[in-house]
Amino acid sequence: VLEMTNEELIQQANVEGKKFILAMQPHGIISFCSLCHWVNSPEELKGVRTAVASVLLKTPILKNVMGIYGLTPATSSNVRRVLQKGIGTKGSLVLYTGGIAEMFKSSYTEERLYLKNRKGFIKIALQLEGVDIIPVYLFGNTACLSVIRNSVLAGLSRRMQVAVTYYWGKWFLPIPRDEKLLFVRGKPLGLPYIPQPTSEDIVKWHGMYCDEVKRLFEENKERVPSYKHKKLFID
Repeated sequence: VLEMTNEELIQQANVEGKKFILAMQPHGIISFCSLCHWVNSPEELKGVRTAVASVLLKTPILKNVMGIYGLTPATSSNVRRVLQKGIGTKGSLVLYTGGIAEMFKSSYTEERLYLKNRKGFIKIALQLEGVDIIPVYLFGNTACLSVIRNSVLAGLSRRMQVAVTYYWGKWFLPIPRDEKLLFVRGKPLGLPYIPQPTSEDIVKWHGMYCDEVKRLFEENKERVPSYKHKKLFID
């Protein structure tokens, strides 16, 4: 479901010079939904880089396997660098707003996003001229695999910047369940350029972002069997 089509995104990025943060949620254990969408995307959009924990880029084998997705460190300074120096779609960025903390909220029975206090990406987008945010909802990400939801493991994983836990799917093995996936991309929020945003500015646009995420969820969850019963919580 693309409220902003691939053609519109490419036109605005490569012709009009706009840049976007494609803000993804939920993270899930492995983002199968976004991986499948990437495979079927036009070549122009495959140049959009994905921000990930720096440790992933230093992990042997994994960094080589995942390297085809154009990974880049998810640090604030690097996110700013990519958005400022990149041109066209290569100046845009995929960002999983909930990060590792959100992985531990994955559940087959409820949908929880780690978003309430994640406002840094809003501030960055406001401060950089020509940058906007497009919310993306990844249905199926939290249904394919389950995870041990443990606060100690979650805290340790956040400090280490890598998931330290066990996850499972079919037959209680780390094999994803056969679940329907649905990639839903909304429209740009229409952020203004505010070089020195106040706390009120950031809270205002963060609230608008959260409202848009809720709308995408509620308007599309009936399309996915495993989500019809789910309620969305923003933690």
